[in-house]
Amino acid sequence: MPRRQNRDPTIAGILSLLVPGLGQMYAGKEERGAAILVAGLIVGTLALIWQTLYAVYASNLTGYEYPFYRTSLVIYAVIFWIWQTSDAYRLLK
Repeated sequence: MPRRQNRDPTIAGILSLLVPGLGQMYAGKEERGAAILVAGLIVGTLALIWQTLYAVYASNLTGYEYPFYRTSLVIYAVIFWIWQTSDAYRLLK
């Protein structure tokens, strides 16, 4: 894929690392960036709700359930963040 308007892929990656979807918008894919931004807000909100619910019900969890329920959605949020950052970089590479 040719580079768009001589934009730096590193800057796209950094922008996307700071705000999900911003790097895609910088790369010229505004619709894609907006979709990633909305998806990031949804995933982040769900992770926050999940952590809140976990804190309320943590006393009922025992043994191996404890670390899984605490980190499961947060792991998905981190994977999403890494993916969208690398996607912004690859758009201009």
